[in-house]
Amino acid sequence: METVPENIHETEEFILTDILHGIELDPQESLSLLSYMQERHEHLFGPFTTYFVLGSYERPFKYRLELALSELNSRLHAYAYLLAPQPDPDLPERLPALKIKFYLHAIYADAIPLILEHNTGGALAEFGRADHPVLLERTYVFPRGYKSHYDGSVDSLDAVHARGIELAYQADGENALCDALEQLIEEAEDNGISVTTADLTAYIEQELGGRLVPSYSGVLTDGIKHYEQLGQCFSWATEEDLRTSLTNVP
Repeated sequence: METVPENIHETEEFILTDILHGIELDPQESLSLLSYMQERHEHLFGPFTTYFVLGSYERPFKYRLELALSELNSRLHAYAYLLAPQPDPDLPERLPALKIKFYLHAIYADAIPLILEHNTGGALAEFGRADHPVLLERTYVFPRGYKSHYDGSVDSLDAVHARGIELAYQADGENALCDALEQLIEEAEDNGISVTTADLTAYIEQELGGRLVPSYSGVLTDGIKHYEQLGQCFSWATEEDLRTSLTNVP
């Protein structure tokens, strides 16, 4: 199915054919699935513009999900939500209940912002699932530090921090990053901004959960390129950048 199901029965058919790919449900399992969809009816089919926010639930990365929720919920008649707080469907262990839950909450979202900061965790599974034809055109990817926005000047501490984050993602190892940070600090000092290597390194590690030199795998960057070509990829460095980038989500 490449179009959004229009009613609960079409949704059940979508789950059975597109998600479970031929796994049969017994009558009680089918009833449980229908009951779950009916309970979530107001949420799934409500009058709000809905935003299904994806990303890592680890700290400090979850803080960026919370920022996105706050930013999107500030819009008029908007409802942004995460998957984890939503009720779980009452399905037997033999079924991939989390996968079913994901798609039931994704297929009716008006937009799906996916915030990426590293290579591990559930965000990668979400990245793969969002590639489904019924979701792809509504998914917007926000990879941190994927592209540089450096314009050749660092005229504030915020700009130094932003450039430091970008260098961390782009460095070829810790030694290369240390050299790049030293050069950045010299540029900052030339502009009258006082910052030490220790302070900048501590900021980067705090922001990136102890990862001084993060990176994206080749598989992940290949998928990001797809969204980039679709005009649905927006790189960011600082939280203020992320707020600005989220304005690209309709």
